[in-house]
Amino acid sequence: MRRYGRLADMIGDADNPTPLAEVRRLAPAGVTLSLKLEWMNPFGSVKDRAAKWMLAGMAARGELDGKTVLEATSGNTGIALAALCALDGRPMTAVVPHSMPAEKSVLLRAFGATVVPTPADATPGRHPMDVAMDVALKMLAGSDHYVMPNQYDNPDNARAHYESTGPEIWTQTSGAIRYFFAGIGTGGTVSGVGRFLKERDPSIRVIGVEPVAGHHISGLKNLDETKVPAILDHSVIDEIVYVDDAQALECARHLHAEEALLGGSSTAACVAGALRWLRENDGAGVAVTIAPDSSQKATSYLQAMLGDA
Repeated sequence: MRRYGRLADMIGDADNPTPLAEVRRLAPAGVTLSLKLEWMNPFGSVKDRAAKWMLAGMAARGELDGKTVLEATSGNTGIALAALCALDGRPMTAVVPHSMPAEKSVLLRAFGATVVPTPADATPGRHPMDVAMDVALKMLAGSDHYVMPNQYDNPDNARAHYESTGPEIWTQTSGAIRYFFAGIGTGGTVSGVGRFLKERDPSIRVIGVEPVAGHHISGLKNLDETKVPAILDHSVIDEIVYVDDAQALECARHLHAEEALLGGSSTAACVAGALRWLRENDGAGVAVTIAPDSSQKATSYLQAMLGDA
């Protein structure tokens, strides 16, 4: 029976892990495939961990005093930061791509954040998050009012997963994990978990799931069309598997209809990549895939999934 004096204490850690749920109908024969349900964090995504660790690091260094937290975000990190800032009575400003789903913008504003969308006529061909980052950095440079966690460059992002997500997965699988899959976004999850697991057993395969160029999978990045995050540790990644929008959408349908799992676009992409890699490589044994967030924060994605039904 768990009781929490502070909502932030519900964010996953080694003493309070998020659930590991087995996918029974979709997994290939010989594979025990489980999803690490990160949407069970209190603010709805894997980014709750990064936000908590980054703010804690900044607080310890005295960087938050009298400042407004500023972050470029496609949704989940900003939502987590806004919620944690709300708990501390701290102002927060989120710079977001102009095309960000309305549901996430509403949540940011509900938590009290000021939302600054990028211009709709931003440089064509540039990744929306690169544009958002440029806007945020100009705001940061132009005023001593702001302080920015910068999830792409902040080592505390990866440290969150080295200290919490990785140990949780190792314990929940009793050290039997053979394959770990995570989407490529900021690189924090795959780098932190990958490093922890490799230190325990170097034979564990760490596979990054990356969307193809031109994708529309929220939270993930194709590294050929955007700046490579500074915290991404390529040394712990054994292989990359690529997923397109159609594959992710089809997987989302199966997750909902056959497994009753509320997988959002990034979760569906991660599972689609894991399933394909396991089938093509005759994987056997225990596999774990990060499920970054749920479809409940993206009703527009659910509508696309359902089509005309």
